[in-house]
Amino acid sequence: MWGVSLLCALALLPVAAPATLNPYYVVVIPAIIHHPGHEKVCVHLSSLPETVHLAVTLEMKTQNHTLVEKDVEKPGIFECIGFKVPAFVPRGKQFNEQADEVVSVHVVIHSGETVSYEGRKKVLVRGQKARIVIDTDKPFYKPGETVKFRIVTLDQDFKAIDKVYPLVLLQDPNGNRISQWVDVKARQGIVDLSFPLASEAATGTYTIKAGKDMLRGLQATFKVEEYELPKFELVFNIPPLITTSEEEFQFTVCGRYTYGKPVQGKINVALARDLIEFRKREENMTLSMITMEYMNQTNKKGCAIFTVPMDDLEVNSTAYQSNVFIVAELEEEGTGATNIGIAVATIATKMVEVNFVNLNPFYKLGFPYTGKMQFTINTVPIKNHTVYLTVDVNDVESHLPYVTDEKGEVHFTLDTAKWNNTLVSLRGRYSLVNITEGNLYTFAVVGREAFNWLKPFYSESNSFLEIQQVEEELPCDQEQEVRVDYILDRNELGPGADHVDFYYLVVSRGRIVLSGQTQVPVGQDESKWENPSCT
Repeated sequence: MWGVSLLCALALLPVAAPATLNPYYVVVIPAIIHHPGHEKVCVHLSSLPETVHLAVTLEMKTQNHTLVEKDVEKPGIFECIGFKVPAFVPRGKQFNEQADEVVSVHVVIHSGETVSYEGRKKVLVRGQKARIVIDTDKPFYKPGETVKFRIVTLDQDFKAIDKVYPLVLLQDPNGNRISQWVDVKARQGIVDLSFPLASEAATGTYTIKAGKDMLRGLQATFKVEEYELPKFELVFNIPPLITTSEEEFQFTVCGRYTYGKPVQGKINVALARDLIEFRKREENMTLSMITMEYMNQTNKKGCAIFTVPMDDLEVNSTAYQSNVFIVAELEEEGTGATNIGIAVATIATKMVEVNFVNLNPFYKLGFPYTGKMQFTINTVPIKNHTVYLTVDVNDVESHLPYVTDEKGEVHFTLDTAKWNNTLVSLRGRYSLVNITEGNLYTFAVVGREAFNWLKPFYSESNSFLEIQQVEEELPCDQEQEVRVDYILDRNELGPGADHVDFYYLVVSRGRIVLSGQTQVPVGQDESKWENPSCT
């Protein structure tokens, strides 16, 4: 199931009971529209003193296409209209691919015989960028086996397209055509084909090609070799990074048959951490490679867990390499058959990277300020670790502790009531220890800092609006509450205004997918109207 990525564009346009405000005209269309496909154009006309005529036209090189043409009565409308993107003559068309064309969106609003507004904006009509994927059921085959493969064409939304492939061919390692399929039609977007290899088939790399132009790289390869598949394999589950803050290092080794069932047996493990090369050549070097051996029986899942004390790995020594090499041998119970696997674990040698994520550079006094920090070592998230956010207001620092989640992230919400519309600094910190202390060439984890200034938000209209960011991935087919913080100056709404309309667009992957409006009443006796928890 795909998570939905949302970008909310919200326009705040006041609507007073007596229409005393100047007219507003807004036309919204994606900057990139796709052909073939359907798009939406949204129009908002507000505070109209009389009926007007609206025309929105897509001007292309070959001809013009009317998207919207209608009379709009006062006080106005907010509406999104769907349209089919018209075809255009592509230049240099390739198989499954069309060229792009820059066109103009022409908007004209007539009030009687008078043109009240006219404007043009350029948009890009993008041809469908379909891609062919060819995949075999496995990368290696033995002579005499049957090669099974699938072909699928995906559009820009990763949806399968029903296509007819004029030619699909199979070539041997010498480039000879050994099989072909003509005018192959996809079923539900997928083509299923197979080819039986002869028992004396040549070994080497075979090539599958599909499409109209066989020279454009629409191909996949597989190998034919004389080989014996291992009866079972070893699978390692090792932490991506080992840090000196841990007391022990734990990893798992599992045995799996080629058909997926667990293997029962005994697993012997050997660990090795070697010296750095130049240290090996030092005359007075008394240290040697660290080696350890362990043995354990597999459980019902075919896995054995091993725990290594960090002190045994000399993690704070600068004489050793950062990699720990692990060799495991599994002996199958009952048969004595064995197989070997190798893995590498890495000890942290770099500084902690601290970053603020999508931080708003402005805050509004009295409104909660939210943000996110991320902590990593060698791009690996630091999980379940206490970190700090230092907030400096007028040279008074507050150190706020947080615990990172599974993604190495922390979410914070700050009270801005006492920030006094002054500059505020934020520092994300791995620890409160000065980063200049200690030896940066040891294996001890040292933290950098992230720093940002926050400025007070200023508005000439004394109004403010902010959409609270939704951090988590949104589930499909469910409603999502979006919170909006706002302050409105009553004087900006007009003397007779009794409500305010919030208009919103929801954009996903550059396309308008949802639109609507919410009406909120306004009190007549309020000079400033605010609600920090509107949804």
